[in-house]
Amino acid sequence: MATQKAELTISPAREKASAGASAGRHWKMKFPWVGLALPVAVFLLWWWGSATGRLDAYFFSSPAKVLETFGKLLFSGALIVEFWSTLQRILLGALIGIAGGIVLGGLTGYARQVERLLDPTIQALRAVPAIAWIPFLILALGIDSAPKIALIAIATFFITYINMYAGVRGTDQKFIELARAYRLPRPLVLRRIILPSALPQLFVALRLAAAMSWIAAVFSEILIGNSGLGVLLNDGRSLGRPDQTIVLMIILAIAGKCSDSLIRLVERRTTGWRATFEGI
Repeated sequence: MATQKAELTISPAREKASAGASAGRHWKMKFPWVGLALPVAVFLLWWWGSATGRLDAYFFSSPAKVLETFGKLLFSGALIVEFWSTLQRILLGALIGIAGGIVLGGLTGYARQVERLLDPTIQALRAVPAIAWIPFLILALGIDSAPKIALIAIATFFITYINMYAGVRGTDQKFIELARAYRLPRPLVLRRIILPSALPQLFVALRLAAAMSWIAAVFSEILIGNSGLGVLLNDGRSLGRPDQTIVLMIILAIAGKCSDSLIRLVERRTTGWRATFEGI
């Protein structure tokens, strides 16, 4: 009787949640391009400020000038070469950092003895600013691509480590106790309970790590680079070319958005079993 009453109590809440999610999906389908409203508004304001002279041309090049510079960089091949150089460093550095963060974050979250051994040192190193690693990396690895890849790996490692640890520790204790009651083997518990539970938090880490990868790559290229988007960005500053810096900023924004969208697409496909709040 109590169970039936609970089901009757929960049922309207489920119906409302389902109706809210359905309404949210309907709204997205009805207005698929609403996310472009703010960029378009910023572009129109930029165009108006340039056309009327409200924006200083020395700092804010006109949209036409920026488009012209983009065309020159693209058709000369410089933009493609430098973009590929940065992307290679990001892919390698992020792969190393994320893999290390998943392994060590999972181990420290799963085993308290490993946590006592590793976590204090990792937390201490996490407090070291990214810029403080650069002199050491230059001394240890030189000024070629190696220190840039290492900086990306360090930046993404700590983000992934913290989120993976939190994801493992966020596993519902009731599921663990149930697995113990049925005497399930540890590999099965890890594969069927702990890893699926940590998966949403891991995707948060991947989204943060993707953004941090672009930041760390461009930052290192500006300071010690001889190739990459950061070098083009720094050249625009050195030569007093705001049009070139704006082109690079727009490209970085688009690249970052594409990275995030790709991860969110994989997340939706992988964690479709979750029934979570999707907003009103």
